[in-house]
Order: sequence, then C-alpha cells, then structure tokens
Amino acid sequence: DWVNSSVVFNSITKPAGAPLLSDSSLWYDQDNDIFYSGFTGRSSLFGDQPDPPPISVWSFKPDGAGGGSWKVDISPDDPKWSRRTRTDWAYTASGGGSALVLGGVLNPWTTPASMNVKEDVLVPGLIEFNMTKKGFYNSSATGFNAKGVGGRGAMHYVPSFGPNGLFLVMGGTDFSDPDQNIGFDNIWVYETLENRWYNQTATGSIPAGRRNFCLAGIASTDETYEIFLYGGFDGHLGSASIPYDEIFILTLPAFHWFRVPYSPLHPRHGHSCNAVGGSQIISIGGVDSNAKITTGYLQSTRESSFNSSRDPFAQGLAIFDMTTLEWAERYIAGKPMFYEQSALIKSYYRDTPPNASRFASSTLENLFQVTHFEQPTPSTSPSPPSPPTSAPPSSAPNNTALITASTIGGILALTLLLSFIFFFYRRSYHPHSNNKNKNEDSMKDKHELHGSEQQIQEADADARM
Repeated sequence: DWVNSSVVFNSITKPAGAPLLSDSSLWYDQDNDIFYSGFTGRSSLFGDQPDPPPISVWSFKPDGAGGGSWKVDISPDDPKWSRRTRTDWAYTASGGGSALVLGGVLNPWTTPASMNVKEDVLVPGLIEFNMTKKGFYNSSATGFNAKGVGGRGAMHYVPSFGPNGLFLVMGGTDFSDPDQNIGFDNIWVYETLENRWYNQTATGSIPAGRRNFCLAGIASTDETYEIFLYGGFDGHLGSASIPYDEIFILTLPAFHWFRVPYSPLHPRHGHSCNAVGGSQIISIGGVDSNAKITTGYLQSTRESSFNSSRDPFAQGLAIFDMTTLEWAERYIAGKPMFYEQSALIKSYYRDTPPNASRFASSTLENLFQVTHFEQPTPSTSPSPPSPPTSAPPSSAPNNTALITASTIGGILALTLLLSFIFFFYRRSYHPHSNNKNKNEDSMKDKHELHGSEQQIQEADADARM
C-alpha cells in the first residue's frame, strides 16, 4: 500500500533521440508487455528542447522491478514517415494488438516539418498501428463525422464485447466553433475487424459537453463494463469550470450514464486516469481549470505564474474506488483484482428490464452479444458496496497551477503507473485476432482554434506503410 503524500517516484531517463513530448500517448501491447510512444503529441512544454522532435516510434519494456528500457522501433529516417505526420489532440487508445489514432491537429509544435505552419491544420482520418507488424493502416473516419475530424476528447478500448474488442469515442470538439463541444448523448463505436463505425444513443444523466477529460474502464463481476469519466472543462478557465469537477459512469451494454453524487470543488483537465488494482482508479496530474488568470483561455495559463493555485491532491495523485464511489488518498495493493458494481449501478440493472436497451442497429447489438468476461476464483469474495458519500480529498498543498506528472517528457517519472497498468492488464482478458484485411501502409494549444483559421489536411487513403 501507499499514501499519495509519501509515495516515492522512480525516474527513468530517456535515451538520446527518444522524443520529449507533451500530450503523448502510451500504447500497451499486452502480449509482449511493451509500451509504445512517440507517434502523437507535441513538443514538450518543459525542459530545454522547445522544438518538436522528429516523428518516430519508441518502445518501453518494463523489467518488473520498477524500471525498464527504451529502444527505437521505427526510426526518424524510416521512409514511412513521408506519408505520416504526428498530431496533437487526437483521439487515441490501444487494445487487441493495435492502437488507433483519430483526427487531431497539425501545428508548429508537432513535427519539424510543420514548424512553419501558420495556422492549425485539422487532420482527418483514422490510423491504426499494428503492434505485431509494426505497421500503420489507414481506415475511414467518415462514420465518426462527415469530415472525419475532431479531437480533445477520448477514445477507450473495451475488451469485453465484440470479436476483438470495441473502441468507443466520445466528447471533445470538431473544431468548427472554439466554444462548441461534442455532447455525450451519442457514443461512437468502432469495430476493427470490419472497419465499421456505429453511432449509439446514450441515456441517463448525460454529462455536459467537455474536452480534456480522462476515462478509465473495467469489466464487472456481473458481466457489464463500466467507463468512468472524470473532470475536463468546456475550454474556458475560471470559476465557471468548477461544475466540471465531477465523475460520470457509462455502463455497457446499456449505454446508460450515471453521475456520482459529490460537490464539485477542484476542477482539472489534461490529467490521466487508469483502472488499477481491481476496483481502484488512479488520477494523475492535470491542469487547474480554476486557475487565477485574467482571461479564459489556455494560453493565459502558461503565461500566468505556476503558483497561482494549489493542488488538492498530494503530488497530483488521487485514488477513486469504483465500487464504493469514494475518493481516497491511499492505494490498497491487496485489493482483489476483480471489480464489483456499485450499488448505484446494481440497482439500475435490477430495476431495468433486460430488453430495455435499444441499439442503433441489429449488427451493433450482435457485437455486444459476443462477450469475454472472467469470473473471480471461488477463493475470493467481493466486498459489499456502500453508498457514495465523499468528495475529492484535500491533501497537503502543492503550489503549482500545473499539476505535474500528466505527460511523458524528458524523464519518465511515472514508473509506478506503468507497473500498475502492467499488473492490471496481465490479469485482464483481451481478445485478439489476426484476420485484418486492410491497406497497410492540459496545456496543449499555443492558441485556441477559430473557425476562420482552420484548414484540413487530406489524408492519403492509399498509403502503405
């Protein structure tokens, strides 16, 4: 066990040439216990290397003892990069042996080749990285929206349904209006084997549209899958962001939203969430959405002093229990590796007829009838859930508007997170399939996007990498 105020971080220095990026993604290959990074993100907001690094793909292999090693898998001089570009703000997730990147933005801080770009460029399309072949594939994103563009939302891999799992996309913005966010009443579902998109209507307590939130998901002992949404903001800083300090739960296959009842106090965005240790979520880092600034845009956060607000989570860490729906300061290492639904969700399924869910199509419904669940061993028994009562904990203050440890930069300070993800995923079932017939081939923005400034870079759908 550990407490957030005293836990010690291990640091692993990146080797020379490894990209130093903010807003970078970590893709996990469960079969080989490897993390990939380098394809998404932008030049680091910290350190002494402000120019964007060349595009590349690097892998990190944990050693099981709090350390590990980096190596380059696709070097910057590989010819495949002539038809690829790094993007920021993209929807991205990994699972089932692949990683997906949807939409995003090209700007002067994504790659050396884009440093002279004067306006933000929207990048349409869906790209898949195959972890076995180390190759990239183009897929259509027109099922997501007409132009296949968007970002600053979240993508999540659900291993429990479909022949090879399903990718869900939600929230964010299509950049058509700097003040407009995509609602959560519609959830996009992508199935990789058929390269097919579905748009499913959600019910319940629908979250307000937002960006730069985080998602964490887990399968329950009742053969449902819950996705927890935490935080985010509507694109403006200040006191108006306080109501976004909230947690919502999307339960599958019902596609029904629940709001966890607690009083919002400390909004944040640009943070990360990961389901670890069975029923626990660890929230790491982020940006104070209620920073003391003069205007309501992200640029003002960087220009303001970092000590304008205090992080209520010691060292930027907080634990949320998915069964009791309570915040905590202590991570419990001995918790069972399974997750039991909260009383809130149990009561919904108990009181709702089994056929109440209305899928967008019979094909989508059939996908959710293909399931992959593991039950706890007879020697273990879940603890009974209790009603939600607590708000986020207040801990020893840390004077910084930027709540550190939210990105992978020059030093990988979150080895413990990698260990948690590794520990948890090793015990989760992830379906795999090799039958893929495809053409192979927050402090994030320097300024807000405006409709008159947008461009769209066409993707090369025939590229083979």
